[in-house]
Amino acid sequence: MVVNRGFVVFMIGFLVGILLCDMFLIGVGLGAFVFWKFCRGDGWQWFLLIFVVGLVVGAVRVGIFEIVPEDDVRRMIGQDVDMEVCVNDEVDVRQSVVKYIVSSTGEGGSAGFEGKVLVSAARYPVYEYGDVLRVSGVLEEAGSFEGFDYGEYLERFGVYGVVNSAVIRKVGDGCGWLGYEWIFRFKGVLEERISVVFPEPYSSMVAGLLLGSRKGIPPDLTLDFNETGLTHIVAISGYNITLVIVIVFSMFGFVSRRKRVVFAVTFVVVFVVLVGASSAVVRAGIMGVCGLMALYFGRKSEVLFSILFAAFVMNLFNPRVLVADVGFQLSFLATLGLVYVAPWFEGRFLRLPATFMIRENIMMTLSAQTFALPVILKNFGRVSLICPIANVFVLPLIPISMILSFLAVVLSFVSVGLGKVFAFGTYLVLDLVFFLVRVFADLSRLIS
Repeated sequence: MVVNRGFVVFMIGFLVGILLCDMFLIGVGLGAFVFWKFCRGDGWQWFLLIFVVGLVVGAVRVGIFEIVPEDDVRRMIGQDVDMEVCVNDEVDVRQSVVKYIVSSTGEGGSAGFEGKVLVSAARYPVYEYGDVLRVSGVLEEAGSFEGFDYGEYLERFGVYGVVNSAVIRKVGDGCGWLGYEWIFRFKGVLEERISVVFPEPYSSMVAGLLLGSRKGIPPDLTLDFNETGLTHIVAISGYNITLVIVIVFSMFGFVSRRKRVVFAVTFVVVFVVLVGASSAVVRAGIMGVCGLMALYFGRKSEVLFSILFAAFVMNLFNPRVLVADVGFQLSFLATLGLVYVAPWFEGRFLRLPATFMIRENIMMTLSAQTFALPVILKNFGRVSLICPIANVFVLPLIPISMILSFLAVVLSFVSVGLGKVFAFGTYLVLDLVFFLVRVFADLSRLIS
């Protein structure tokens, strides 16, 4: 794909314009770099003009986003509410509570409002996506705890208020989009099947690897993953998107290339919704679709264009993603590191053994962390020194466990016993993963 430099400069200008509204010095620094990289040489005046236009559009987008309409839910903060709402996102079932993201139906109870609300209610009963609920309680700000700005975190989803310990009753259904309803029901079937084939903690781990669900992983194991910097192995990312594309191309090998691309794009979109559409997944999904469209038109895919286009589209819809979403920042910077730092490391790690992907895993880990390091230090206050070594031992086991668990789940629809045969192989691999994670976590605590 021949990249239009002007459009690249415009997208970077757009992102810098957003940064200037919140992080002025970073925006100025990035703007100076873009001018040096893209706008120097012949025709620099046009590139500079395009960059400034993009910058202005980005700043205007932030201004529009921050306008609070008269009927915005933020104007109801602190009030007792009795509202009729629609469950318009995947239901988050926890051990003691259930969390629903809802929006107003414009009917019944309190007057209709713009924006979304996070409602926490009793563990039972559990309502579903598309249900119409009557919710009563106090609408509050999300607030902060332990230095974490929960309100800013929710804002990236368009959620501007919370109702805790809400009183809920169902008054209808069918308010959601039918496609989402089918996807969420399918995910529920898969989660149920995983729990049938795998006992805990394997069940939660497999759900994390295949569906991006991390709710049931034991707290002590979660702490060990955090200590070793290995939480990324249970997060859906570009690897999973690539796997989806490879599987689809294999399944539909009997049709033309263009038709396989169409099928792959469809499956990628469904998969992104299925696993929760986190920032890292959406970024990887958009980049995957860019690569597929380049293949469809017989062009060469440019990684820089794909990364910038993903960031541009995501921030066009919600400009808070760039400055408030740590997941997006880590995913975006780690991807840039893999693209631009990995080649530099490659020539310097030739003495490391390539056996069992030792060289590749160390190189990839350091490359991803190089660009992401400032964000890691700013938000978590520390970086795991043991992470590169832990990745060498643990990462090669993850694709094996994913393939075995996927086969176990699929075959369980034919026969639960047959599924458990492959599940046994998954137990062995995951037991080794758990053992290694605990060993490296203890080692990390000793040296820190």
